[in-house]
Amino acid sequence: MVAMTTTHPAALPLLLGIVAAAVTGLGLVGYGFPAMGRGAVARGGAALSGALAALAYAWGLVSIFLDESGTAQACQDANPSLYGQVGDYSVSYLPPALNCRLSSGGSYEAAVPGFLTPVMTVCTVIAVILALIAVAGHHRTARPGPSTPHHPEKRNT
Repeated sequence: MVAMTTTHPAALPLLLGIVAAAVTGLGLVGYGFPAMGRGAVARGGAALSGALAALAYAWGLVSIFLDESGTAQACQDANPSLYGQVGDYSVSYLPPALNCRLSSGGSYEAAVPGFLTPVMTVCTVIAVILALIAVAGHHRTARPGPSTPHHPEKRNT
């Protein structure tokens, strides 16, 4: 996964990302539950899994946004024993992360809960798999069977 990073978090991209992820997540929830009720389990499951991934992403961005002005405090709270060695920090928007960079090299994460990236990854993989299953199921039921010709023509029987 390619991480897009910057050295300073910007409020506008964070806010836009939060709104986009939240709207996407809530929209997918609104689609997923009714789809499951209609018997489209794979489609509904894909939507709900995608919704969870989007909402976890929004949570990560909110965590960065809330700690934007208090980055030093977030680095100190995350690892008090290493905080004295922090020389800089960086922000990653994909996956959301606030990295406290050590003067000696290396870094550690702060602000964003560590479980969010694995949750986003697993939910995205599940959503893609269920979406592929739904597409395959749709093509299987939409395809004419052997007794139904693709192009009706006169048959001499």
